[in-house]
Amino acid sequence: MSHPLRLLAATAAFISAAFAPSPVHAAEAVILESRTQHLGNAGSWEWEHYKDKLVDGERLELTFTSHPNATAYTLHLWQRDVKLSWPVFLNNKKLGNLTTAETALETLLEIPPGTLVEGENKLRIEAPPSLDDIEVGPVSLTPQPVAVAVGGANVKVGVTNRADGTSLPCRLTLTRRDGTLQPLRAEPAAETTTRVGVIYATKGQAVLSIPPGDYVLHAGRGFEWGIERREFTVKRGGTVDLRMALNREVDTTGWVAADSHIHTLTHSGHGDATMDDRMRTIAGEGIELAIATDHNHHTDYGPAAASTGTTPYFTGVRGNEVTTKAGHFNAFPVDADAVPPNHQELDWAKLIPSIRATPGVKVVTLNHPRDLHSGFTPFGGMMFNPKSGKHRHASVLDIDAVEVITSAAMQSDVHLLYRDWFALLNRGHRISAIASSDSHDVNRFILGQGRTYVAADDANPANLGLDEIWRSYKEGRLLVSLGLLAQIKVNDRYSVGDLATKLGEHLTVQVTVSGPSWVTADKVELYANGILIKEMTLPANLKGGVKGVAHFEVAKPPHDVHLVAIATGPGVTEPFWEIPRPYQPTSKAFTPKVVGSTNPVWIDADDDGQFHSAYAIAQALVHRAGGDVGKLKELLQGYDEAVRTQVQSLQSAEVAE
Repeated sequence: MSHPLRLLAATAAFISAAFAPSPVHAAEAVILESRTQHLGNAGSWEWEHYKDKLVDGERLELTFTSHPNATAYTLHLWQRDVKLSWPVFLNNKKLGNLTTAETALETLLEIPPGTLVEGENKLRIEAPPSLDDIEVGPVSLTPQPVAVAVGGANVKVGVTNRADGTSLPCRLTLTRRDGTLQPLRAEPAAETTTRVGVIYATKGQAVLSIPPGDYVLHAGRGFEWGIERREFTVKRGGTVDLRMALNREVDTTGWVAADSHIHTLTHSGHGDATMDDRMRTIAGEGIELAIATDHNHHTDYGPAAASTGTTPYFTGVRGNEVTTKAGHFNAFPVDADAVPPNHQELDWAKLIPSIRATPGVKVVTLNHPRDLHSGFTPFGGMMFNPKSGKHRHASVLDIDAVEVITSAAMQSDVHLLYRDWFALLNRGHRISAIASSDSHDVNRFILGQGRTYVAADDANPANLGLDEIWRSYKEGRLLVSLGLLAQIKVNDRYSVGDLATKLGEHLTVQVTVSGPSWVTADKVELYANGILIKEMTLPANLKGGVKGVAHFEVAKPPHDVHLVAIATGPGVTEPFWEIPRPYQPTSKAFTPKVVGSTNPVWIDADDDGQFHSAYAIAQALVHRAGGDVGKLKELLQGYDEAVRTQVQSLQSAEVAE
């Protein structure tokens, strides 16, 4: 009996298995396209690396001949750099979409019985309306349903804590040797969440069904833990048993790992993470304080955490992302019976107080302030002066923190939001910097990749002291983390959130940078009032734990300043923790980085027991000058650029009046 599929071009009937897009036998696969094709718009490009790359077409169309399929078949599509929705049609019937992910992976779509017709068949991958350079192909068909196509061999995986042998909630990332994420099935279904190439295992155990072939498996548990890597080959009908152990590599004693921006498909309506999926990702990434912030909805993680067995690993907090056409604000904690704030309100003078008044709320944050939503950018256009820090709604900007890192909404310039934040601090706003993920998905954007470390007792993640945590948010005792952790000491005494006073003529500043073995740090920068005053290059260190310690000697400034340290290093590019490209890029080039930063140590240079912002200092100088430009110029001698900027802002305001 002849094979039910044959290519229109007889010369391409069966191409060598070396070109097959998945580890299946050549006798089982019919190759529809052996090449990787670049789809996009000729003359335009989304990213710099596509600038000189030939565009094969705006969409992919393939024609082949076949007999009708009486049973379900599988369409295999290799893909990379897919940001938008690319629907896939066979004979004008939609099979599904390419997987929305930038990482190289194989998408499997099931072809229902009767979809193939006698004679000519047409496969089409349709382009989205906006520019999205992608790569797709090889493309092949196999005469078996998806459930069979992802099987043929098994891998039994067990992940434990190397220190005590106990099982660990974890993330498993399975790729082919070339880094392509591999489609798979995982059991037990009640303890695992699976996406292409990724498994979150609540108890650190899973049995993976995969095609025979050569693979690489990474096991990890988020930022604080090492990565275990195994290469293996599995034959058809065979089983490979992998026992893997993880080391806790980053010491975060006294700091609670928090992600304060988390969504579910269940209650936010988009993404792909159900409530059960979300519990497993929280536990598997080592987040200890998980704040639910579904759009305009108060979500309680308690029941789902109990049913998935993840309760021991974190404390869930009910929150809300108040999603308006005038910005997105997170509010937490929220009382169970509280009415959500009116997300139709556009006037910040009414909106922010209403968020504050929501029963239970202790913390309000402004989310991804450089992103455009509904035609509005909180720190864009006429809303905000990034030099002076003057905001159009400054008088009602009653927020506790602002996201300077949102890993699902990265900026092209990783320092941009830091500069915005420094400007706000110089203007006199006491607003803390935080990081979060804004994850709506299981794998497209990794939960807890951007995270905030909160100064609090972390001994029992299942029962954290929330009053202490909310106090740390208010006092700025927070650290920002995207792959690194930076901690600061001034005169071996003062740390983030402290007012450093009675300092003497010189300051000794120590910045300790930590991270896991799978990241490196290469630079530490020290900022006073947002002005770079010291920097140090760190040697490459591939050990987990402390990456380096920078010691700076700083002359006591002539006036009060806020000190902040920022550490950076090369970004992670492997699929187990790949840093995503910017959500709304301002450049076609992007260099991923890992980042760790502190919040301010407030330097009381005049020893009066208070901190005076650059704006407050400028106001005092302008008042003393009494309108005498020459006197003001004389008074400004010795003051930094931040104070001078505020003086210019005040003078401009006077002229405008």
